[in-house]
Amino acid sequence: MTNTRRAIANITYMGVNITQDIAPYLKSFKFNDNEGESDDIQIDLEDRNRKWQGPWLPKKGDKINASIELRNWYKEGATAKLNCGTFFVDDVSFKGPPDSISIKALSVPFTKGGKDTKKTKAWENTTLQNILTDIAKEAGLKLVYDAPTFLYDRVEQDKKTPLAFAKSLAKREGLATKVTKEQLVVYDELKYEKKAEVRTITRGEDDVKSYDFKVSAAEEQYSKVELSYFDSKTKKNIKYTYKVPGVKDGPTLKINKRAKNLEEAKRWAQAEARNKNKGSKSGKITLMGNEKMVQGVTVNIKNFGAFDGKYFIESSSHNVTGGYTTDINLREVLSY
Repeated sequence: MTNTRRAIANITYMGVNITQDIAPYLKSFKFNDNEGESDDIQIDLEDRNRKWQGPWLPKKGDKINASIELRNWYKEGATAKLNCGTFFVDDVSFKGPPDSISIKALSVPFTKGGKDTKKTKAWENTTLQNILTDIAKEAGLKLVYDAPTFLYDRVEQDKKTPLAFAKSLAKREGLATKVTKEQLVVYDELKYEKKAEVRTITRGEDDVKSYDFKVSAAEEQYSKVELSYFDSKTKKNIKYTYKVPGVKDGPTLKINKRAKNLEEAKRWAQAEARNKNKGSKSGKITLMGNEKMVQGVTVNIKNFGAFDGKYFIESSSHNVTGGYTTDINLREVLSY
């Protein structure tokens, strides 16, 4: 039995490795690797002995480190590991019969200021990276920034939570955010979409369990983005039109934003085109568990007819329930 294919959810709770202690009670472990929000985990435990509803009941804010260890998964003797990250208990539920406990934890720490506290603040003559550094620190996180430098005259946070404000600033520049491993990660989405695919997923292969693709008519691609702004130097209203590459007959999106110059207007118009168009072709695939299928990587889709092509993984769910499966939500990459 030592060479049996196995997936093990390794759990360290408040600095103590409890993997073996909870093994008799563990029903399932789920890790959600998300874009634009915090990662999260859910641990479901059988509790017929009433330990978890009693002395073992987790407390809100308790720290959990989690990983998925694979033994003999791809071939005999081979090992692999998915480091899920660090999480903080957010919710504990108890139900029955039979008695069971569900622990939900988020990758955002519970800071004194509160991750859900709406605040008002202003920055002047600074960069996006500096603003995001302040926001990350306020949320108890470290900033990881992989994007160009953007300089602003003034930026105002108006009654928004820190992380919601960070997401809105990044989105305006065509950047993506996520909270993982006690970090606020901000990256250039287009740059990541251009990276090499980590694998090809082919219909008919043994590890493809199910798939569901769609082209959404409700999200018809825009062919142009028309951005209007007031130029403070010339004292004139300026209109800039961004023509989306490869899209000829779509509608025109008209927006008003307080851009300081033409360069900023061009960036924001292109980013808005990406934000509106990137969900038009998407899919979901369930695979035999694969630790490489994480948010932010690209894959090649093959033998799926009109849906073939290069896709970006927006989110993934890794489920350990005796076996191990991975669900990926993906969308077709854009060239702009």
